[in-house]
Amino acid sequence: MPLVQVGSFADSRSRSDNSRILSETDIARLKRGGYLITASAQQRALLEELEAMAVFVDSADVPPDVITLNTTLECVDVGGDVYRWTLVYPDEADYQRGRISVLSPAGIALLGARCGHIVDCRAPSGSLTRYLISRIVQQPESSRTTD
Repeated sequence: MPLVQVGSFADSRSRSDNSRILSETDIARLKRGGYLITASAQQRALLEELEAMAVFVDSADVPPDVITLNTTLECVDVGGDVYRWTLVYPDEADYQRGRISVLSPAGIALLGARCGHIVDCRAPSGSLTRYLISRIVQQPESSRTTD
């Protein structure tokens, strides 16, 4: 099983619903910033897998329910705990303030996923964690915010 999987809460059979959507800007920034070079071998492998599977669109064409860099979202784990996170570059990460790195296991799992999807990722301890993306609070590519 891959370390990162995405499934749709509403319809897990539809591959198009489960496609990861990435903005061309986000992947270009990750590469230009050297994060793929400074990432661990596991992180690089996950990002390369994501890049190979993702659908790339212009930033202006990213749907408002897709998680991009600097998106603030809410998700719920299987235990019912609710998390409010903003997905950021590694040098901006501060877990205590709800800012998770795009190169963390949860960050890689969330990048390109959509509201309503369930993402699975492996924590550094090796345990599998599952999150339901319940809400996009703000996404920078979209002029809309949800409340």
